[in-house]
Amino acid sequence: MAHQDPRVASMFRRDCAAAVCAVLLVWLIYAFTFWTMKPAFDAAGLTGPMVGLGACVLFLNTAAIVAMIRHYGEDRAAIYGTDIYYLDRLRAARRSQGGQP
Repeated sequence: MAHQDPRVASMFRRDCAAAVCAVLLVWLIYAFTFWTMKPAFDAAGLTGPMVGLGACVLFLNTAAIVAMIRHYGEDRAAIYGTDIYYLDRLRAARRSQGGQP
């Protein structure tokens, strides 16, 4: 296996953490919204359908994030390698112009 830039692993971990935080935030928002709206759902007789719809949205959102993390994990060298290449070039250009590193 070829040597991999440690920055790739760092960027991948950061993206995974951000994705997990985003999914958790969506779950918390849905839970809060359901808890807040439950009396209205009960009054309209829509509690069951709203639970089902909310569960579908949460499942699909979570599945999409899991698939994205898997894809990024499989192709991390290509995905993040391109970013690092351009970040290195930008840093070198700034140094050659007398800018900060």
